[in-house]
Amino acid sequence: MYYGLANKRQIVEFATLVCDLLGHGSNNKAVDLLVETCAAETLMGEYRERTLYGAGAGVSQIDEGTFDWLKDKYASRFGQVIYDKLNIKLELVEFRELDYSPLLALLFARLRYWTVPKPVPETITARAEYWKEFFNTSAGKGSAEEYLERCEVAQTNVALLTRKRVS
Repeated sequence: MYYGLANKRQIVEFATLVCDLLGHGSNNKAVDLLVETCAAETLMGEYRERTLYGAGAGVSQIDEGTFDWLKDKYASRFGQVIYDKLNIKLELVEFRELDYSPLLALLFARLRYWTVPKPVPETITARAEYWKEFFNTSAGKGSAEEYLERCEVAQTNVALLTRKRVS
C-alpha cells in the first residue's frame, strides 16, 4: 500500500468522513465516486505513480494546478468547517502532503467534484463517464472503460458494500 494507507478500507472510511463533512450529494453517491476515483487513479493505493507529481499527488491523484485552484476557491466556503471538524487549516496544506495523507487527498478530490454542476450519477457506468469528463478530463490518459476495469480489479463493490459510517 502507498500514499499513507495501511489498507483499502481506510479509503472508504476517509471518503465517508469527507462526505459527512462536505456533503454526500443529492443521491448519496459521492462516497462511491471518491472510492472509485481512487481505484481508477491508483488501484486504491496499490499502484504508486512513478512520475513524481507528473500525474498528480495522493491516492486520488490531484494535480498541483487543481490543488492550488481548489484551495483558493474553497478556503472561505469550507475552511472553517474543515478546521473545526478535522483541525486542518486548508490554506496551510501543502501539495506534497496529499501523497502521505489519504484524508487530504480525498478531501481535495471531494472539493474537485464540488465544482461540477451536475449531480453525481447513480450507476457506476455513468460515474465512469462523469469522472472522465470532470476529473480526468480530455487532458488525462484514462478512459471510462479503464475506470470500470480498475474498479473491478480494486474490488470497489466489495469495499462499498461493507462500509460503515464513521462518526
